Amino acid sequence: MRWLIDEGVPKAVVDWLAGRGDDVLDIAASDLRGSPDVRLWRLAARQGRLIVARDLDFPLRRVTPSPPGVVLVRAPNTFHALAILGLVQEGLAEVPAETLPGNITVIKPGRVRQRPLASPRSH
Repeated sequence: MRWLIDEGVPKAVVDWLAGRGDDVLDIAASDLRGSPDVRLWRLAARQGRLIVARDLDFPLRRVTPSPPGVVLVRAPNTFHALAILGLVQEGLAEVPAETLPGNITVIKPGRVRQRPLASPRSH
């Protein structure tokens, strides 16, 4: 899979995804650090990357084109990097990889849910 990891997501998640053999763009370690979310959204769309973010500004459903999918990690501020990694690992294990494209996947402690990425009004 191809991922764009927003800078609010711990490096432990980046390392884990890269260790699986996935293609990972780590915004925190790139010259894109500090870029507006809309720029990252469009970049992910152009490059066919799923976005992983903790940022409450994501998703930007009205910005087109859309990336293939978005994974929103809703971890309490008290969660450290390894706890967030565990949350992401558990969440991604609960949903089939083929359901990530086309959806917003929200991972929270004890719960994973998905909804379509496209707004019903955009059809």
